[in-house]
Amino acid sequence: MLILSPKEEEESTEIREHDLGIIGLGPGGLTSAIYASRAGIDVVCIGRDYGGQMGLALEIENYPGFENISGIELTDKMREQAEKFGTKIVYGEVDKAEKTNDNKYLIKTDMGNYLVKALILATGGRHRELHIPGEKEFVGKGVSYCATCDAAFFKEKTVIVVGSGDAAATGTLALAAVGAKKIYWVSRSDYLKCERIYIERANSKDNIEILYNKLATEIKGTNTVEEVLFEDGTSLKVDGIFAEIGAIPNIEIAEMLGVELDEGLIKIDDDCNTNVPGIFSAGDVTSKIRNPLSRQITTSIGLATIAALTAAEYLEARFTTQ
Repeated sequence: MLILSPKEEEESTEIREHDLGIIGLGPGGLTSAIYASRAGIDVVCIGRDYGGQMGLALEIENYPGFENISGIELTDKMREQAEKFGTKIVYGEVDKAEKTNDNKYLIKTDMGNYLVKALILATGGRHRELHIPGEKEFVGKGVSYCATCDAAFFKEKTVIVVGSGDAAATGTLALAAVGAKKIYWVSRSDYLKCERIYIERANSKDNIEILYNKLATEIKGTNTVEEVLFEDGTSLKVDGIFAEIGAIPNIEIAEMLGVELDEGLIKIDDDCNTNVPGIFSAGDVTSKIRNPLSRQITTSIGLATIAALTAAEYLEARFTTQ
């Protein structure tokens, strides 16, 4: 693992050169790093959120080869494999990316600057907010966006999980597993979009109650969350509320580079090319994974494999081996 010393951190104007830059430390970024490094490419993989959305998962049961594994453990295994083949991992915030005059790409981060000949964007997404009164005031005081991360803090307490997808399902079950007194799993529609096995498990738990056609409109409390109001005029007395309502694609870097978007997602072809030569993309941030149900670790790594192999072909064709 590439760990920069304080002296190196201070030398932010220094430019480190690599063949391929990958932005994102989730399954897409790490898989691209594995395949590209195995192809003999000098790879730097940069990201702030270790494991991305995968890293937040308490349990993963649908990744082939593992009956049950945590998101962090699977992230560790992917990182170790990438590093084994020579990938340089950098934990840092990407502030800016730009194309240079010689058709390379300069990535500016809080850990230094990196010049690369090709770039893979595997930037994933960030949590979506409820945008209701009281939400911002109680973040960290009963409002959370990751049930699997914060479940342990709500043992023997009453909580709400808002959302209908797999994230809401696994979060609800995680809260039940740590001993939450009562979990209200709330969907704004009359159905749940998650895998059916999660619904069956939730229905088998005495401390889980699924509520349909409920839209949260306000969060109230004094020092911490105490009550959540709904559009239908009802309310629930609770100790916390978890917003598990999906993610917003991280497309800011793509926009800086002039990458074409398709309904807010990075537009790619079947080989993971974007409209900008030398820039490729993979994972949930791409137009190939539009359906929320398709946003799985396996779909991300499939695209990441293609992106890495396409990037390898591009580098071989455009740049002579030194």
